[in-house]
Amino acid sequence: MTGIEHSPGDASRPANTVLVIGTGLIGTSIGLGLRRRGIEVWLDDHDPGTAATAQRLGAGVVGRPSTDPDVVFVAVPPSRTASVVSTALRMYVTSTLSDVASTKSHLQPDRDGLPSDLSRFVPGHPLAGREVSGPGAARDDLFADRVWALTPSDRTDPARVAQVAALVELLGGLPLMTTPQAHDRAVAMTSHTPQVVASLVAAGLAALTDADARLSGQGLRDMTRLAASDPDLWTEILTSNAEPVAEALDGLIDRLATVRDGLRSGSSGQVRASLAAGVVGVAKVPGKHGSRPVSYVIVPVVIADRPGELGRLFAAAASTEVNLEDVRIEHAQGRPTGLVELEVRPESAPALADGLRAQGFEVRG
Repeated sequence: MTGIEHSPGDASRPANTVLVIGTGLIGTSIGLGLRRRGIEVWLDDHDPGTAATAQRLGAGVVGRPSTDPDVVFVAVPPSRTASVVSTALRMYVTSTLSDVASTKSHLQPDRDGLPSDLSRFVPGHPLAGREVSGPGAARDDLFADRVWALTPSDRTDPARVAQVAALVELLGGLPLMTTPQAHDRAVAMTSHTPQVVASLVAAGLAALTDADARLSGQGLRDMTRLAASDPDLWTEILTSNAEPVAEALDGLIDRLATVRDGLRSGSSGQVRASLAAGVVGVAKVPGKHGSRPVSYVIVPVVIADRPGELGRLFAAAASTEVNLEDVRIEHAQGRPTGLVELEVRPESAPALADGLRAQGFEVRG
């Protein structure tokens, strides 16, 4: 199987008890989401303090169940995933196993001591996360409307795949099937390279003075948000997917060199062609709810930076009966105000702008 397809419709096994091994952001979010939906969840972590925090947040009960749980989720760093999966397969001999590692090709039976019988193992990767880590950052809705890749082998029991897919859907995720190799090539471009770029752009800011840094807009914040991510975790992720990421970076370096050479030679056409290619590429980025991207119109509204103002704005927008497709906030430098950019369909923009002005809001443009 290549590419990404919808999950199969096999009848799934029941899943009433789940053990989560690893109580960081992802593991704790799995526990919170499943507990909210009535699933009995057990928590295990090599760090007792982390597990205790997850339990205190309501993600489950620290400890190991007395009988095999229906499903075990392994949510540990990539460098430990294979060994923990291997141990769990031997310890829980009837349980379905899944993981959340962001690379999949390294989880093969001929590597890292994994057992040769992987019929109960359903590798997975939820494409959800935050630039902050740890159980304290967990949310029970972290996976809502997010793709959750599953990469079973041809030896994986289809009922086990359906069982994990059902839990993913229970968490609000969108289970999609792919192969380990196709998955790793895709995330090298869509996730791992953006992380590297964000980090390296941010690294270049270290030489700026405070005055220089103020010469920035929302674009810089958007571009560098990922740079706040845990460098230790991302080193593990990148090195576990080294060759696909290196190939993606080769392509990026070539494209950057084209722009650099065009600037130095005065070839505006060369520069424009590179930027135009970006316009074509961004059309590939999924839009709202995973649909094709739609061009929205921005209605910019100035509000005071004080409690209740966003709520008042959203209530006023709701009264116009215009659906807000997206929202972005840019805080003004040196003034206690913010610019809220409300994205709506083009035909709805005049009604929203007029309705907000009628209720006393400052709408720009």
